[in-house]
This record gives sequence, structure tokens and C-alpha cells, in this order.
Amino acid sequence: MIAGRRATPVSSWERFGRGAVVARLVCLAFCLGTVSGCDEADACKAKPDCVHHGKCALSQSGACVARSDQDCAASDECKLHGKCAAKSGACVAASEQGCQASNDCRQQGACDPYADACVNLAQATHAECAKTCQSEGLCVMKAGQCSALSRRHCAGTSDAKPEPDSPCATSGHCSALGGRCVAASNEDCASSSACKDDARCVAKDGSCVATLKDCAASKACSVNGKCEEHEGKCVALASADCRRSSRCKLEGVCTAKDGACIVGSSADCAQASICTQAKHCLAKDGGCVSNGGVASAAGVKAPDHAGPTTINGLF
Repeated sequence: MIAGRRATPVSSWERFGRGAVVARLVCLAFCLGTVSGCDEADACKAKPDCVHHGKCALSQSGACVARSDQDCAASDECKLHGKCAAKSGACVAASEQGCQASNDCRQQGACDPYADACVNLAQATHAECAKTCQSEGLCVMKAGQCSALSRRHCAGTSDAKPEPDSPCATSGHCSALGGRCVAASNEDCASSSACKDDARCVAKDGSCVATLKDCAASKACSVNGKCEEHEGKCVALASADCRRSSRCKLEGVCTAKDGACIVGSSADCAQASICTQAKHCLAKDGGCVSNGGVASAAGVKAPDHAGPTTINGLF
């Protein structure tokens, strides 16, 4: 201080102004010391991709990415498409809760997460389930295993008439329940081969079963002699039923054994068309053979199914 001159005091405004300048310089130095700077980091949050796609954070490469589930949960991707979880810089579908709360679920039935997206598994078929899809209706991966989720899976089609080889057409298993195809009603059984050929027309415990009344009135009885019911199936328990069947008259399968009609003696063969027309009149190992020991076209094990009762190649 120069002698004789009074020092001018520093006003509070000057002190405040200097402090603000220092603070701004410190902030600037901090921002410049970061990878991309404060303004660039905030820029991602101001861009449309933050609102639409959850890309609100700056990556080391300088791109805006989805870094947190919180950013995704607030985005349009979550509300519209159920993509509410961050994965590899993007928002993806990772939970049933997220998919089921989305617009796509309400409007399109896309309520299940699969391969990072919400999809309608009831209408899907996955390559990894190809082996079980046609025969069992287990067509889509869910909870780590192939499952049936709709009638379309069980019937093999969305049409009213199921595919011929589907579990719906063959066994009446037309309804998806608990991840598998089952017979949920008598209507499921009614149009199946199990009902038409084997009289299994009543739904019970997920399967189509036969009743004594249905067996007695069925082709299984008139053709194959299976006129009694046992454990939900039509079986041949009495040789009298076998003798009344068309296959007894054609093929000689006139004796009941183990629930089916077989050739029990040469007398069975002798009264049948296979003997009178094809000269296969001797009983051997459950079938009728010629005098030279040649088995009939029905084979040593006579066919045991409802269907054509003529023996191809013989008569």
C-alpha cells in the first residue's frame, strides 16, 4: 500500500463475480477432461432417439446408446413394443410383464418375449421344435421347452379342418392346455380317427376314451370284433364277438386273444374267404397259410385295424 492513499475495498459484487468465474472455469476444465464433454453427454438425452428408443447415454465411441433399463422403460419402445430392458446398447423385450403391458400385446396379441422381441407364440412355429410340432403339436419354445399354446399348434392349421397327421385329427387332442395338446371336450374327439375307427369319442382326463355303448355300435366291433370296453379302449374279449366280425369271415381271425381277434385254428381259416377263394386254409402262428406253408397277404400277424377288409392280391 502506498503511504498516504487509502485502499479501495473490494465490493461484495466483485467477490461474487470472481467466484462465479472461477466456478465456470472449474466446470469447463472438468468437462474438457472427460471423454466427450458435458454438452455432448447431455446431447443424447435431448435427441429423439432417447424418447423413442431409450438411447440416452453416450458410449465411448461417441454414439448414443441404451445403457440402463430405466432409460428403456421410459421410452416408446417399451410402451409400444414391450422392449423395456437394455442389452448391448439397445432396448429389447426380456420379460412377459413388459410384453403384456405393451400396445403390441393389446392390439396384435404379441404378448410373449422371444429372441429380444414380443411375439404371438400362439401363431408361431420354431425350427428347434420341428420334430415335435407335427406329431405332438409342441411347436414353440417357452420356458426352455417345446410347447403347444393354441389350437393352431394342435391342429396344424388355423382352418376348421385339422391337418391329417396332427394330434387333433388322429387322437382328438385339439386343445392346448398346460403346454400340451389334450382332448378338452367331446367335440375335440368327435372328428378324430380315434373316434371314427376306435370308438374313442368321450373326453376324459385329456384323452379320448371309449364307452361300452360306443364300442358295441362301432366299426371296431363290426369289423374287428372289438365290442367290449377295457381301460377306455375297445377290445375283443369274446370269440363270439370275433366270429360276428367281417374280418373273421374274410381272414379267419375268429378267436379272441389278448384283446384282439386272431386265427386260432384251421377251422377259423376253413370258413373264411381266404380259404375258399385263395386256398389259405391252414392256421399257423395266428394267420392262415396255404398247404405249402405260404402265409396270407395279411401276414402271420393279421392286421389289427379298422379299414378295408379285402386282402390285397388274394381276392
